[in-house]
Amino acid sequence: MRTDKIVPLPPRGEPPASRTPPRAQLFPDDESLLPEGSVVDGRYASHDVVDGADYVVIGTGAAGATAAVTLASAGYSVILVEEGEWVRTKEFTADVDPAMKRMYRDLAAQITVGPATYAVFQGRCVGGSTTINSAIALRAPDQVIERWGTAFGLGREVTPAILAPHFDALEKSLNVVAVAERVAGNHNTLFDKAAKQLGIQAQPIRRYDGGCLGSASCITGCPNGKKLGMNITYVPQTLKHGARLYTSFKALRLQTRWGRATGVEAQAPTGAMAVFQASRGVVVAASVVQTPGILKRSGVKLHALGRHFQAQPGTSFVARFDKTVAMDFGATQGFNSTHFVESDRFKIESLSLPPELLTLNLPGIGPSLTSKLHDYKHLLNWAMVLRAETEGRVVSMFGKDLVMFAPTQSDLGRVRSGLKKLAELMFAAGAKEVWPNIRGMGALKGPDDLRMFDSAPLNPSYYSLMLSHLFGTARMGPDARDAVVGTDFQVHGLRGAYVVDASVFPTNLGVNPQHSIMAMARLGATRIIERPLPKI
Repeated sequence: MRTDKIVPLPPRGEPPASRTPPRAQLFPDDESLLPEGSVVDGRYASHDVVDGADYVVIGTGAAGATAAVTLASAGYSVILVEEGEWVRTKEFTADVDPAMKRMYRDLAAQITVGPATYAVFQGRCVGGSTTINSAIALRAPDQVIERWGTAFGLGREVTPAILAPHFDALEKSLNVVAVAERVAGNHNTLFDKAAKQLGIQAQPIRRYDGGCLGSASCITGCPNGKKLGMNITYVPQTLKHGARLYTSFKALRLQTRWGRATGVEAQAPTGAMAVFQASRGVVVAASVVQTPGILKRSGVKLHALGRHFQAQPGTSFVARFDKTVAMDFGATQGFNSTHFVESDRFKIESLSLPPELLTLNLPGIGPSLTSKLHDYKHLLNWAMVLRAETEGRVVSMFGKDLVMFAPTQSDLGRVRSGLKKLAELMFAAGAKEVWPNIRGMGALKGPDDLRMFDSAPLNPSYYSLMLSHLFGTARMGPDARDAVVGTDFQVHGLRGAYVVDASVFPTNLGVNPQHSIMAMARLGATRIIERPLPKI
């Protein structure tokens, strides 16, 4: 592309038609609180752009924002590149449709390729998935990190002790606390009650909490600015350190010269091109699905790139109670149990859903479905998440990054066991009817019906799974023959190209990964600072 006579694009705000009435409260992502000219919106790019900084960071989610704020705090100049737009807190509502259109990749319709298709949920906006998830902050189990050292050659470079100060710093910075009883809501307190009745260890979930009001709207963006996602924390903080953010610019590839990454090429939806020159390095945090494609288009040919995709597939289902549950109040996810993670590889948790999404878990159509939705106040939804052993791949075809994933019989057996335990918990909490969300299985009327799970086919098409916890497509290791990045987070064979997102994880975790992604990204950025390459 031509780069002569190209100047930075002047910042543009939202078009008047998309503005919402101003609220009395200003949130950290409000334009008036950000340094002038710090945000450039690619939706209005009318010409090509050239800009430069010490480091260019691709992605503004858990990994990218954490790395960016760490580098900027150390005095380095930073450019953030984000494919999605910045949807401001003042624009958030409880409406699912506009949220999915603006903040979810492929309108939340991204699916796997394989014997059955499963949803793959990813944020595509400033803040990434932290803007639309439940803000869960659980540390990776020590035994998982220790196995990375022994089985994948990370040795003494990534250990629980090394990650501990990064977890500590994040928990202090982002106010990680357990869900308060005042905002737990019935769907969470019932989980606690049922677990105690069955003798299952369960805990209030620890979250990035700025004073939750219990609006049960995490998945459409917290309208109260109380969920401490990257969109209102580390991204604005990075900009206040002098960084620049380019939204709605899709990173296409890294520019390289003499075996070193020197910049990023990106494109706006208007067709305008951008070159972001990096005098010290490029930090890739585009996600487990998108990072491999960027590196492949940049000429990286490592065998492991795109391979070893792992996930924690999850599913949920609904129960009906005689008493009022009212999922529309309380923390979206406030209680969980890791009781079965070691023995059976599944985790169970509360999960409230709005009516629009709950319809996916309810049986029936037409009047039958409508009658159930009319009973929304009496419905409860809980979920299970599997630490799957299955490995898949991410491949690029027809301009798309595709996830190839086919769960093994063993994994499907564990899903079935997890769903049975979930139904048992629901009956222990007082459910009168349970709809297990397995194809061909009817409603369960009581604990005696739990035996129906035992005959459910281990066929992938019978289970409605979704993938949101993703790992491993650029995994870390000392040997370029079976790894993509070294323990310095640098791509093997390409100096100055760093990967800090969950694609570097050698395995999945068994618990929600955001906290561990951020700790690893902070460790990666710290190592970049400690071992900087010469400026070019």
